[in-house]
Amino acid sequence: MTLKHLKIFVTVYQEESITNAARKLGITQPATSLAIRELETYYQTKLFERSGRGIRITESAAHLYPDAVRLISLYHEIDKNMKNWNTKGKLNIGSSISIGSCILPQLILRFSQKYPDLNIYVKVDSSDIIEQNILENHLDLALIEGTIHSDKICCEIFLDDELIPICNRFHPLANAKEVELASLKNEHFLLREKNSGTRELVESNFSLKNFHIEPSWESTSTAALINAVSSGLGISILPKRMLEKQLRTHQVSSFTIKDLDLKRHYYLIYHKHKYISPAIKDLFDMVKELANTTHI
Repeated sequence: MTLKHLKIFVTVYQEESITNAARKLGITQPATSLAIRELETYYQTKLFERSGRGIRITESAAHLYPDAVRLISLYHEIDKNMKNWNTKGKLNIGSSISIGSCILPQLILRFSQKYPDLNIYVKVDSSDIIEQNILENHLDLALIEGTIHSDKICCEIFLDDELIPICNRFHPLANAKEVELASLKNEHFLLREKNSGTRELVESNFSLKNFHIEPSWESTSTAALINAVSSGLGISILPKRMLEKQLRTHQVSSFTIKDLDLKRHYYLIYHKHKYISPAIKDLFDMVKELANTTHI
């Protein structure tokens, strides 16, 4: 079993096709099929089964895939780090949408100024997708909010935040204190998309109070939700750090809900087997330094 075998296996798994995998790898279809058979012989298990004109992924293949991806990524990391060591090459950084909107730009600017020869790739997406990208080693590190779901991920708290309910400034709830949760049952909720860190915290806290939310709006864009709230289309619950300007200019108003704790942490995350280069360590320090300033 070699890295070449694993690379072919991973490509077949991702493409769910011997033909497409061979084309993507630039090798023949028989060579691709042979590598899979050799891997199956080595591990004495069936990785793919024919299904009509395609293939079906077996339970054995699903079990092998995460470790195969990690091993291949680790090989490429070693190769990249030995060739470029610390100040050249590529660094892949992920972020949840909330953090990508209010913290990440300033961080990337500072880091790029210190490491101008590093090619920095940034992916901003919902927390669950970013976490999966970390697990599959597509990202070197990420900044997210919300619960970490895998014990293969290391996480460090770098900032505290909270979510606050908001409404149109002419809404009866504007600036109200200690609103009873039951009084919100007829409100239209405008929420972030499912599996985002923000949505997950809102739903878990409301569920603890036996309150089910059926949103009228779902959006990956916090700006879209703020504009909808400002237009009087409903209420939302969003990160306080992203609402400072809108609250100051009275574009929206906030209110509080009785006995509801919407505080949360922002996390710096990375795979527990990740090689932490000096540049990445420097980025970690920048994250913590930036979190201690008053400008984010």
